Amino acid sequence: MAPELPRLPVRLTLACTLLRALATQEVRQFPPYTIAPEGGSISITCSTSGSLSGVFLKQRLPKPTSVIYYEDKKPPTVDERFRGRIAFSGLQHNLTITLSHLQLSDTGAYACQAVMDDVVWGPDTLVVVTDKVPQEADMCQKAQLISALPVVLAMSFFFLGLGIGAVCVLKKTQVKKLCCLEDKNSACVVYEDMSYRGQNRMSTPNEYQ
Repeated sequence: MAPELPRLPVRLTLACTLLRALATQEVRQFPPYTIAPEGGSISITCSTSGSLSGVFLKQRLPKPTSVIYYEDKKPPTVDERFRGRIAFSGLQHNLTITLSHLQLSDTGAYACQAVMDDVVWGPDTLVVVTDKVPQEADMCQKAQLISALPVVLAMSFFFLGLGIGAVCVLKKTQVKKLCCLEDKNSACVVYEDMSYRGQNRMSTPNEYQ
């Protein structure tokens, strides 16, 4: 065992160096997925550390395509299919790529690829482009809502009137009951007595007839 001891520090040093190398060549990518309508835009951020020559963004599915290649202080290379729809923010170690005027064919899996001592891939970003509602259908829905508005308002006022009427009738009935219960000599009782006497009173003959 003794002859092996001097080699242990060397092996540990090599292992640590390898782990550091793997760590410095890590590629982080955000977001893991994104959904946007046709004509909209999405952004993908590629972050790397360590020695870096440049960064690719590639569409891996459904058809492998190199979208862009970016390198600091050099004009970026953009695939013809994406030309005029790509914008960049940041530097190659922390690069955000924005793809605008999305098309349905842009749906797929996109990955950052860092060019270091070796080629290192980032995790994929799943991009889903949804079909937008046609303008004619949207206008039709708006027209239907506008035409239905007067009917809705009329029904609302009708039911509001019914509710107010029911409340008024209920309040009137309660007032009459309170009037008769609290004071037997109130105007309502006197009115009834007067009506009764008026019905039984004999008429006086007209002396001028």
